[in-house]
Order: sequence, then C-alpha cells, then structure tokens
Amino acid sequence: MSQAEDERLNLLYEASILDTPPTTEFDAIVRLACSMFDMPMALVSFVDEHRQWFKARQGFPLKEAPREHSFCGYVVETGSPLVVEDASTDSRFCGNTFVRDCSVQFYAGVPLSEGETCYGGFCVLDTKIRRFSDRDLEQLHSLASVVMGLVREHRQQSLLKEQQRELELKQARFEQTERSAKVGGFEMDLSTGAIVWSDQIYRTVGLPIGKRMTSEEVIGCYAPEERDSVRRRIRDVLNGAGAGIDKEYRIVTPEGEERWIRVVSDIENLHGEPRRLFGIVQDVSEKVRYEQRLLRAANADPLTGLANRAAYNAHMQRLAAADASSIGLLLIDVDRLKQINDTLGHATGDLLLKGVASRLDERLGKRGKVFRLGGDEFCVILEAPANARGMRSLARHLIEYIGRPLEVGGSTINPMITLGGAISEGEMDAATLSQNADFALYHAKETRRGSYIHYQPSLRSTIAHRIQIVREVEQALTEHRMVPHYQPLVRCADGQVWAFEALVRMQRPDGSIVSAAQFHEAFTDSSVSHHITTQMLEHVATDIRNWMDRGLDFGRVGLNVSASDFMRGDLEMRIVAAFASRGIPLDKLVLEVTETVFLQGLEDTVATTLQRLRKKGLAVALDDFGTGYASLTHLRSLPVDIIKIDKSFIDTMLDDESSLAIVDLVLNLAQKLKMKVTAEGVETHRQAMCLLEMGCTTLQGYLFSKPMDREHVVKYLTALKPHLIENPERAQDQPWLSQAHA
Repeated sequence: MSQAEDERLNLLYEASILDTPPTTEFDAIVRLACSMFDMPMALVSFVDEHRQWFKARQGFPLKEAPREHSFCGYVVETGSPLVVEDASTDSRFCGNTFVRDCSVQFYAGVPLSEGETCYGGFCVLDTKIRRFSDRDLEQLHSLASVVMGLVREHRQQSLLKEQQRELELKQARFEQTERSAKVGGFEMDLSTGAIVWSDQIYRTVGLPIGKRMTSEEVIGCYAPEERDSVRRRIRDVLNGAGAGIDKEYRIVTPEGEERWIRVVSDIENLHGEPRRLFGIVQDVSEKVRYEQRLLRAANADPLTGLANRAAYNAHMQRLAAADASSIGLLLIDVDRLKQINDTLGHATGDLLLKGVASRLDERLGKRGKVFRLGGDEFCVILEAPANARGMRSLARHLIEYIGRPLEVGGSTINPMITLGGAISEGEMDAATLSQNADFALYHAKETRRGSYIHYQPSLRSTIAHRIQIVREVEQALTEHRMVPHYQPLVRCADGQVWAFEALVRMQRPDGSIVSAAQFHEAFTDSSVSHHITTQMLEHVATDIRNWMDRGLDFGRVGLNVSASDFMRGDLEMRIVAAFASRGIPLDKLVLEVTETVFLQGLEDTVATTLQRLRKKGLAVALDDFGTGYASLTHLRSLPVDIIKIDKSFIDTMLDDESSLAIVDLVLNLAQKLKMKVTAEGVETHRQAMCLLEMGCTTLQGYLFSKPMDREHVVKYLTALKPHLIENPERAQDQPWLSQAHA
C-alpha cells in the first residue's frame, strides 16, 4: 500500500462514516440523482482498502461490493470522473460484480473529494447503453458537492459526540435519540425567479404544501436577524454574482416556533451563465438545541448546578473587557471535605458540597455571582464597587450562616469554610486579582482555618518566608537534623523527675540549634509535620532505650503530636513499631495533644486512637490547657490522664487574681476527675511554692532546666538527688529548684 493510499484511508476512517446506518439526507440525494438523469440506479460509494461500501443506494440490490475491477475504485485511483457507456465491451470492467451479477452496462461517476483526498464516488447506473453529456457530468459534480457537505456534517456531528464524552458531565448528559434529518430539495430559475420546493421544505417552515413562493415570501420564513443577509444572497444570485453556500439559519414558523435549518446550495451554469440555483434544506433544530444544551452544561458544575471554572474565566474576561472597577473576589474553601469523604463516604461529601453551594447562592442573591471552581473550592465575584470592610462583613456572615448544622445522608454536620479575598485596584488584570485572593486563602488555611483573611501586599513576603522555612525544615528532615531536646517535669511531692518532654529542635549545618518557635510555620504543612513526628519518634525511642540500658530513672517521655498525625490514620502503627522494635513498653511514653487537634473536626478519630493506645500503657496529656474555648468539653469526652496548664496563666497568676483563680479551678477540677496536673513555664521560686501549696502534681520550666540534648539528660539525672520542698526559706537549699541556675 502506498503512503498516499494509506493517508487516504486514514482520512476516510476519521470521517467515521463507513458502516453507519442509512440516513434520509443521503437517500434523498440518490433519489434526486435518479430523477434528474432518468436512471434506475444511483449510489453514494465509499471505497476502503478491499471493498466499496454504499452509504446510499437507489435501485441497486447490494450493500457493498469488492473494490477489485470496480468503477468507483477506478475513480478513486485516478481522482477523475468516469463515464462508461458500454461496460460489456470495456476490458477494464468486464470482471466487475456490477456487470457480471447485476447486468450494469452504463456507469457515470464523479469523485467524492475533499481537497486532495478522494473518499469514493457518486454515480448513476443503467442496465442499457446510455449517453452522458458534459452538462450531465456538471450536475453530477454538483450533487457530489452536496454529498460532501453531508459528509462534513456527519464528521462534525461525530466530533461533537466525542467532545461530549470527554466532558464527562455526570448529570449533564442529555438523552438524544438519533433522528433522521428532514431534508427537502429546492431550485430557483435565475431567469424568471420561479421557486420550486419539495413537500418537506413546506413542512419544515410550517407552510401549506404547494403554496406559491416568491423571493420575499421565502425571506419572510427566516428570523428577523437573518433576513437582510438572505435578501442580499438572493439578490446576488439573481444578478449573477452569487455562489453556492453551506450555512445554518434560524427560522420562525407562522405559529411562532423557533427552528434552525441548514441550507446547502449550488449554482448550475450553462454556457458560462448561471441558470439555476438548487440545493437542499435540512431541519437541524435538534442538533442546534443539543449544542446549546451542551454549551450550557460545559459552563455549569454538574453536582451543584453553579457556574463552573470555565464560566468563571469567561465572566472575568467580560469584566476585564468592560473595564469594571473595584471587583471583589472571595475564594472559599470547604474545610474537612477529605475527612468527611473518608469517614462518611463520598456521597455524603457530595451532599455537603451541594448544601454549601445552596447556602452560598441563597445568601449572595444579587450581591454577587457564585462559582464552583472544583473540588472543595468555591468563589464569589462582587461586581458592585467593593471595599475591604464590606467584604470582611460579608465573609463573617457567610462563615456563620454556612456553619449552621446541616443534615446530610443521615448525619448532622457543621460545615466550616475558610475564605480569602481581594479587590481589583487600578488596571489590575483578572489573573493578578485571582492570585491575590489565592494568597489570602492560602494564608487563611495555613494560619486561621475557619476564618477570613483579606489580601495585603505583605502577605506575599509572609508566604514567601513560610515557604522558605518549610524548605529549610524539609532539608533538615532529609539530612536527619531534626532532633529532640528534653525538658524535665518535676514531682512536687519529692522533687524527683517524673518525666521529660521531648521538644523538637532543628540543628543547622553549622551545628547551631534552632528552637521550634523559629520554624513554627513549617508545622502548618501537614506532610512536614507528619515527617517531623516520625523522626522524633525514632530519636525518642532510641534515647529511651539508651537510658534504660544505663539504668537511669527518667520516668516517662512526652511527645507532641499534631492533627496531621491523626488524619493519616497511621499514628498508632508508627508508635507501636518504633517502641516494639527496641523492646520498650508503651508506659514509657506520654502523648501530648493540644486543643487545636480536636478543633479540626477530628474529635472522634483522636479519641478512638488515644483510647487504643492508653490500653497499651501509654498516657495522654492535654497540652496548653485553657487557651481553647472547648476545654471542659474535651475533658469530659476525651481519654486524658494529665492536664498541662498553659504558661500564660503561670506567668501572671501571682499578679492577676483571674489567672490565679483559673489555675486553682483547674487543679480542683483535675483532683475531682482523678487527673494529674503539670504547670508549664515555671520560672521562679515563688511560682513553684504557690503551685505546691495549691496541690499541683508536677512542675515544668526554666526554674529546673532548659531543654537539653540526650547527653545532658544523662548528666542531669546522674547529678539530681531527691528532696522535698518544706517552706520557701529552704527552697534555696533544694537542688531541684536551683538546677537551672547551677
């Protein structure tokens, strides 16, 4: 097979017309050909590698025939018309199936071509010897051009269906049954202006069959916006300056029904003069309406019904073209969607998104246009002159309204959203406005989930700094430079070390140590936080094994964990693996969690994980107690053994009665709940004595020691001896009270 033939076949197959069902429009063409040329047979033949297949046939019994010795195969090979007046005497075709089995003697065919590519032939046949004039051949060419127009239409419809599949719009699939296109033929005598229509055209335009039509009456069938162009076209044709067309128009029937037609026409020339305009009219209303629905679907989110990202982009382009000023943009992130999908199922997650979308649309009304950009992200465009104060007020209102309980899939969920917003300024383009709002949303998600942040230019440097910090920490993790430093927790009863808290430190390449406060931004990255916990677990387990082997009495070691550790669902497995591989019982570990872990909507997950670990001997401490708004709720519902009073209360309790009252309240509450209490941030003897007298269980702070590395822990434990605090005067004699000053 030659390269040219291979390319021709590829283009034929891409047209997707071979072996398709019969269609009215193609059948109408072969009937028209038989009528025009007074022939008993006519074919629309497409020629592939080994056969010729008939898309339309009139008066011919076969659906397909071999390509070898075929008339249409010869037309394809030469790319030229072929007229055989007596096939029985033509040596080229004496073995042809048509001649041998169907008694065909006469053949006239023209190429069905597009550019340089010939798909097949359009032909008329007879069982007797005939003559075929040049004019006849021209008319056959004209009909062939109409056939190729139908081929192009078929290809376009095939492409449209392919685009529909690619869109994958679950709820935007429209039931579309294939209907045979309604096709009618027409002609106009260019010398007299007389118009002849087939019955089908009358049906299409809604007029009585047989009604005498003038040019103006034809123009009146078209929609008002089409009439001027149609009038010009008819005038040009009558003046000899027109040409054939292939175009779609909107029409309106006398009953007011809107329809669309496709007109394919050509001009018949005789002796160089235009004599006749002829062609077909096809009712394409279903196709046009389908395309319109598909266009609407392509710009709508199938789940929520809101406008989608494509519509958002187009809307922003329109605003930019209109030079709209002070455009406000709110980006909205639905928090905890992944967790809801994982725990309650994607169906529930979808219902949540639909509920949020409905509430957004309901609350915004005419104040702005709501879009769903994808996943858990929505946005609102405020086209009226926007200001930062108004956007903050709107954002707070949306947070409150959307956060109300929502019944979804048998569960009650309190949706939580985080927002970032920006306002266009000056000649700011849509991309910059969107980027600014994205910066604000990003910062809100990383620092203040469940709130709104308005874009400020300083955010760029803040985020850039955070990204730099995250990169430094990631590099330190790669090079195993994230190490624990340990701070002792001292028992008030006897001054003995009850436990150590493992605090993460970053060791720089030069050996200097950086405290967690200097890279706290990195903890907002869930992946980084997860890897920090993993490395800390390995280090802490190794150190505990070392101290146990040395016979040191270090009590327990507290390790801080974050929300991201619980989200992954593998915290228990990581802890058990790290300790079991070194032969360490879990009663050597205290897991420290803050209220922020519970405020991420993970209360059930956290409680279940901690309960399983406690059964294996591990203790749980609620860190930074008193700084969150739901502490008492957590004490009631979560498996907690130890309460750690936040340093902010210890710092002020000797000078602020409210702080002292809170400390006293926590101590009394813990006693009733049979929980231990650790006071954090103890730095003075007075604080220590006050806490001792109030019944505090253990103390932690610089008064006893700053955080130290693993080797200093060994020295610290070796040097420390047990003592009791009896009164403030003796405090200076207590080694465990003066250790930090040694």
